[in-house]
Amino acid sequence: MAVLVFHWDDNVRYDTTLTLISLLAGIMTTFLIFHLALFGNKSRLRLAGGGLLTMIGMATMYITGSEAAIAPDDNRAYFVHSVLRPVDLFLLFGVLAAMCLVFIVVWRAMRLQQLALEKLAYTDPLTGLLNRNAWDRYAEKNTVNRNAAFLFLDLDEFKSVNDTLGHDIGDLLILEVGQRLKAFQNKHRQIYRLGGDEFLLVALQCSEASAQKTASDILETIKAPYHLAGKGVHVSGSIGICLGSVPGSSCTTMLKNADAAMYRAKLSGRNRFFTYRDGISTFFFSPLRGTGKGLPKSIAKGRGA
Repeated sequence: MAVLVFHWDDNVRYDTTLTLISLLAGIMTTFLIFHLALFGNKSRLRLAGGGLLTMIGMATMYITGSEAAIAPDDNRAYFVHSVLRPVDLFLLFGVLAAMCLVFIVVWRAMRLQQLALEKLAYTDPLTGLLNRNAWDRYAEKNTVNRNAAFLFLDLDEFKSVNDTLGHDIGDLLILEVGQRLKAFQNKHRQIYRLGGDEFLLVALQCSEASAQKTASDILETIKAPYHLAGKGVHVSGSIGICLGSVPGSSCTTMLKNADAAMYRAKLSGRNRFFTYRDGISTFFFSPLRGTGKGLPKSIAKGRGA
């Protein structure tokens, strides 16, 4: 297209094969630029290699495009001595503007599509919380600090709600629970729906006392009555807590330990939380405030995750 901007005095023909090669080089170079910009890692080696290949592609496009022009009587000196007419600036800038516009539109469309696919892949469609895929990505990319705390929540008797009132009511219940849990999110806390009626709160800056208070507040919030499709529903929850101070902790082991502590809470009567304490299968039980049971704090030992 750039070659066609110039108007030669005589009829200049173009070699079809070389013209197609030049066009193919341009398309491949453009694809490479899009691929480097939108996909994969952005390491220096990758960018340097991509830049080199881009230069090679552009040079190939220019050289083959120039070689595609065939002078009258195959006289290559014609291009040196021939007199060029004035360049059509309107056409030149029009082509450049069109190329820039196409680039911006295509890049924007691809970026929006990428964001939409990422949101679909990492967001729970029912609650709007992050899903198991998002948790797996977090666990793979992050390490645990000593101030972190994992709170693993599982609803009590959720299966009974599904069996007696139907899955539609069960979905509405999960939706409402998710909305209530969002109140506990902030810049240091993130909540994931791991699947079914299981939720995980990851607190990055959280002491043991703060984690236990948060667990108690969550359970008080969860057990408040629900009004779903004209039906009154009451559920409670059990929470297992694991702290980052436990020796040898990783995201995976902390999740397993919090899960084990949660099952301890269920076995101890539900509507309560357990704290996984020291990595040697010791759990610390705390009853809910205001339950009226007057249960003393106790230490329960058993098998951990």
